[in-house]
Amino acid sequence: MNRVSVFIRFWAAPLLLACAFVLPAQRLTWYERQILLPEPHTVSGRVVDESGQPVAGAHVDHSDVKEQEELFTDELGRFHVDTRASALVIRKHGFDGQLVRIKDSEAVRVVLRRATTLPVCKSACIGLKSPHSTFCFPPVAGIRVSEQGRMGDSVMREFMVPTSDGPREVLFGTGPTWSLGIPYTGDVWEAVEYSEKDYIAGDSDVIDARGKDSDGNVWRYLGTFGQSASYYEVNPRDAALPDRFLDGVCAPAESH
Repeated sequence: MNRVSVFIRFWAAPLLLACAFVLPAQRLTWYERQILLPEPHTVSGRVVDESGQPVAGAHVDHSDVKEQEELFTDELGRFHVDTRASALVIRKHGFDGQLVRIKDSEAVRVVLRRATTLPVCKSACIGLKSPHSTFCFPPVAGIRVSEQGRMGDSVMREFMVPTSDGPREVLFGTGPTWSLGIPYTGDVWEAVEYSEKDYIAGDSDVIDARGKDSDGNVWRYLGTFGQSASYYEVNPRDAALPDRFLDGVCAPAESH
């Protein structure tokens, strides 16, 4: 994973969030614009659920598409985009997202599977003292938890995980400009392996995305609008502990 893209994660999110509701265009960082494909490719297809029924209104994410009508599937689940993105993710509330690799003029059939509901916490857990926070994590032996800190209008904690390359950070934060609720587009495009599982949290979706970069390192992003917990550049042999921690995500009982 390019170090520039890692740096961009931490300064670009507030700017992107500020722009997200201004125009239908999907905003890209400087780095993401540099890794667009040289020429646009056409991708079209149909999105269905597990029973084969069309999924209307599914969103075509992680593209450079600027036209609103190209960002959603129609009533028959069809979509058609011309894009320089190397991959797209099709998402719909209540479903797991699905990656689509870009290939010239090839129609694709995308099957979206039903998401599960974010479980309610059954025991003591670690969260954030913030009205924006809806995540909590049961403690995991071997992971060191920082005190809650603040950056601008957001609050966060660091969970330090021991690895063979030294401590790695799972950063957990929340605030009105903390996260767009989806993984960074550059990470999705550059992932040689990618998967996504979603949770339903009331009217919102929680996206649990995992990727592997060309160097063989893995990353994981767990988030919803304004909140996320994530790690980056972890050797796969060291991912079991931070994954166990993120697998435990739950909603505090008092929020229900």
